[in-house]
Amino acid sequence: MAFFLKNKAAMLQIYLLTFVATVQAHSQLLPGSCNFESNTCGYTSDADFTSWVLHRDGHFVAMEAVNDDVEGSSGSDIEPKKEVLGLLLSPFLEHDEWSCMRLVYQITESAHLEVLQRNEGRSFDKPLWSNQAPSDSWVIASVDLQNSSEPFRIVINGRAGPSAGSSVAVFEIHISPGYCLECDFEEPHLCGYNNQWNVNVNWYVGGGGVQLPYNNMPDDHTYHNKTGHFMYVDSSYTKTFREVAKLVSPMATMPLSGCLSFQYQRSEERGNLFSVFTRDRLGQYQELWRAGLENRVDFSSAPGEWVHVQVDLKAPYSVQVVFEVGFNSPRGGHVALDDISFSPEFCSTDTEPTFDPSIANCDFESGLCLYTQDRAIGSSWRRVSVKPNIFRNGDHTTGAGSFLLAHSPLGPQSGYVSSVISPTLPGNTKFCLRFYFSLRGFNQTEQALAVYLLQQGGKREKIWTQAEKSRGIWILADVTFQTSQPAKVRGRH
Repeated sequence: MAFFLKNKAAMLQIYLLTFVATVQAHSQLLPGSCNFESNTCGYTSDADFTSWVLHRDGHFVAMEAVNDDVEGSSGSDIEPKKEVLGLLLSPFLEHDEWSCMRLVYQITESAHLEVLQRNEGRSFDKPLWSNQAPSDSWVIASVDLQNSSEPFRIVINGRAGPSAGSSVAVFEIHISPGYCLECDFEEPHLCGYNNQWNVNVNWYVGGGGVQLPYNNMPDDHTYHNKTGHFMYVDSSYTKTFREVAKLVSPMATMPLSGCLSFQYQRSEERGNLFSVFTRDRLGQYQELWRAGLENRVDFSSAPGEWVHVQVDLKAPYSVQVVFEVGFNSPRGGHVALDDISFSPEFCSTDTEPTFDPSIANCDFESGLCLYTQDRAIGSSWRRVSVKPNIFRNGDHTTGAGSFLLAHSPLGPQSGYVSSVISPTLPGNTKFCLRFYFSLRGFNQTEQALAVYLLQQGGKREKIWTQAEKSRGIWILADVTFQTSQPAKVRGRH
C-alpha cells in the first residue's frame, strides 16, 4: 500500500473498472442516439401510459410513481396505490448492420426497466434486455441490435413499483456500429467491460501518457503510441498462490457465432496463466483459448510486439467473454489486452460447425418445418389459426397466424396423448430452447406439458415441465440443456 499512497497523482489517471464513467460522445453514433440535453431526439411517450418527463437541468428523462395524496390522510409515508407503466418510443430506425446500444440508466426502489424492439406487422414486441436491480448511481447496459432489413422502433419500458420513491431514469442512449463485445478501450465507459474485483490483483486502464516508475508498459495497439489506452493487470500485489484477475464483457443479448479477435502482450517471470472463457447466465464456464509458453514478452527490458489472437466463438445462447489471468507470486509479470473485435465469419472454414441450430426453429406459419409427430402414442398436434377476440388470443407470432394445438381427453385418463419431435441435434453442444405455450381448461395437471430429450438407444430424459397453471395467455419458456450424444427434443401434452 505504500506505493499507492506515495503516487496519488499517477493513480488519479488509472481507473478501476468498477467505477462507472459517463458515456461521452462517439464519432460514429447512429440514429436513435440521444443525450437528452435539450430535447428527446424524437423519442416520444406512449399516450396510453404514464409519460416520461425531460429534466433539462440534469439532462435525463424519467418516469416515477405518483403518490395518491388523499386529503385527510395521516402519516408521512404515503404510498402509491399501484404500479405505473411508461413507454418511451424511439423514432423509426433502419440499421442494415449489427449495432450496439449503450444505455446509461438508474433504477430506484421497486422499479423495473426493459428494452424491447418493435417491428411493424408483429403483435408482440421483442424483449432485448431488462433489469430491476436498484442502484445509487448511473449504470451502463449494453444491448446488441441485430441487423434488420425492416424499420423498427426501440421501446424503453419503465415500471415504477408500489413503493414510495420508485422511479426509472435514462441519462443517455448511444448506438454505435458493431458488436457489444468489441472494444478498443478508448472511451470512458470501456464498452461495458467490468473488472471482477479482487483484493490484490485487478485489471486497470493503461496508456493515456501515464508511465508508472515500476513498470515500462507498452504502447497502445490502437494508435501505436503512449496516448492510447489498453487494459492491463500485473502481479505486484499478489499475496497468495493462484491470485486471479477477471475482465468480463457485457452479456451478449443475442446468440453469437463467429470469430473473436484481440491483441495482447504477456510477460512471465515466476509464472502467470492467461486464458479466455465464455460464461453463460447460469455461471457455467467454457474455455475458448489459453496462452502458450511461446507468447511471453519481457516488458521490463524492451516492449515487444502485440500478439494477435483469433478464436472461434459458438454461442447459440447469451454469454459473456471472460479474460482471466492467474498469478502465483508477486514476480508473475504482466498481461496487457487491447482491440477486441468480432466477426460473424468464422476464423477458419475448417472450424466452422456443420450444424446450424436454426434448422430447429419454427413458427408454424407454413407447416411443421422439420418437426415430426409420434402418432403411435395418441392424437396429433394440429396446426390451426384462430381469430383473436376478448375471450382468446391469436397465435404468438403475428396474432393472426398459425400455431400447434392439442387436446386432452375429456375423461380422467392420465398420461400424454400428443407428441411433436424436433430434428436431430448434435452431441457435446449446449443449446437454449425457447418457446411460447398456453394452457386452457379446468383440468390442468402439474405435468400437462413436458419436454424430453430422446437419445440413441431409446433413453429419455425430462428437461422441463410447466411449473404453474396457465392463465390462457402465451407464456415464455427457456430451457438450457446439453447432451453428450446426438438427441432429439420431444414436446408432449
